[in-house]
Amino acid sequence: MTIFESRARWAAMSCAIISGALLAYGCGVTDKLLEPQNPGLIDPSAVASPDAAEALRVGALGVFRKLVSGCPGQECLWQESGTLADEYKNADFQNTRQDIDQRTITSNNPTLDYWAITQIRGYVRDGIGAMQTYLPERTAQIGELYMALGFVEMSLAENYCNGIPLGSTTNGEVTLGPPLSNAQVYDSASAHLDVALQTISGDDDESVFMRRAALITKARILVDQGRYDEAAALVSQSAVPSNYQYVWTTDPADNGDDLGIWTLNNSVARITVSDSFDIINGSPNVTENALPFASANDPRVPVASGADVDPPVAPEDGTTLQFVQLLWGRDDPIPVVSGIDARLIEAEAKLNTPDIPGMMSILNELRANPPAIGKYQPAAMPALDTPDNQAAATSLFFREKAFWTFGRGQRLSDLRRLIRQYGRPQEAVFPIGEYVKGGMYGTDVNFPVGDDELANPLFKGCTDRSA
Repeated sequence: MTIFESRARWAAMSCAIISGALLAYGCGVTDKLLEPQNPGLIDPSAVASPDAAEALRVGALGVFRKLVSGCPGQECLWQESGTLADEYKNADFQNTRQDIDQRTITSNNPTLDYWAITQIRGYVRDGIGAMQTYLPERTAQIGELYMALGFVEMSLAENYCNGIPLGSTTNGEVTLGPPLSNAQVYDSASAHLDVALQTISGDDDESVFMRRAALITKARILVDQGRYDEAAALVSQSAVPSNYQYVWTTDPADNGDDLGIWTLNNSVARITVSDSFDIINGSPNVTENALPFASANDPRVPVASGADVDPPVAPEDGTTLQFVQLLWGRDDPIPVVSGIDARLIEAEAKLNTPDIPGMMSILNELRANPPAIGKYQPAAMPALDTPDNQAAATSLFFREKAFWTFGRGQRLSDLRRLIRQYGRPQEAVFPIGEYVKGGMYGTDVNFPVGDDELANPLFKGCTDRSA
């Protein structure tokens, strides 16, 4: 079984290529609903069949992909979180995107599509209900939907403030969501992963494949909760091989269905791959704490100057230094979870034992025998020297992880964890100092829930914006 091809075949469906009941249900949502995580009510007869259940399942997986592609203007969570961290910088003239890059985000920023992310949960829940009713024997596919539900909730907790409202719709009855702490949202996500793992009961290829995706996602949540040893126990080499990948793909036949990161960076050039310096008033200016993704010449993050690619890519604002990522092309697959993630989870558990030599053994094995990232194969890298103290080992681990997971929605959460779990101040973690487009970097370490959610009478705004 070819893992990469299987994921492309099973889950890469978008609304544009689905017809019938799903088209009416999943692609016609144009209004922001009072409870945006619940897409609305539909005639029960429209989904009362195995075929309709299958359509809902495929549609839910297509909407799940909106964490990285298919959002308005391709402003999806993975790209936005990478800009708030240090993976990308703003390369256009929009204040709303600059505020994210500069870490000065207000809750009325229209780029914050919290409602669109929470809405994914409603589609997935409806897919689960239909599959359990009409196709209950498809345990791997039902488990995949539970994994998706937990993954979305994990993503909300990793990237948003404390005070996230989660609601649900059951048999047409809407339950409004009260504000929940990030810790409570992680608990909800973890519970859904438990159900996913309990549901995936078979030993066939599809079940094994989906169990691995669920194990990695569950382990990521445990890491977010600081339960490193428990996380590592789930994703051993025997449970999840290093070459495993669960990927999202796009439809090459649909010119509008492009990988969101490619669109924003390589096509319309509204963001640039970030670096550890900028040109301010004609002189180089070091951006403290930022990693040099653009200039490091690291084989895990291939980057080129926008002027050197064919055709050339100029920044939308006409002034920013434009660097484009070469990891993924227009329709290349992007890993959601992978065996690389599993090895990094094991390495972080070693870091916290502490077992620095054990951590380095895992990291150096990855460097010597690098697994593919999507369809991109990094070159082997020389071994790193073992740090002589815990602080240096922590810095090295998160730098290595940053290059292995570039652009895959993990960097902002890791920077928050350096504050929350490792005790570092935000000014020693996030980019700080003079901002290239004027002023100074702010202090935001996450996204606020947008003002659209104030239509929910239980929600009064973020409880706090702490890491």
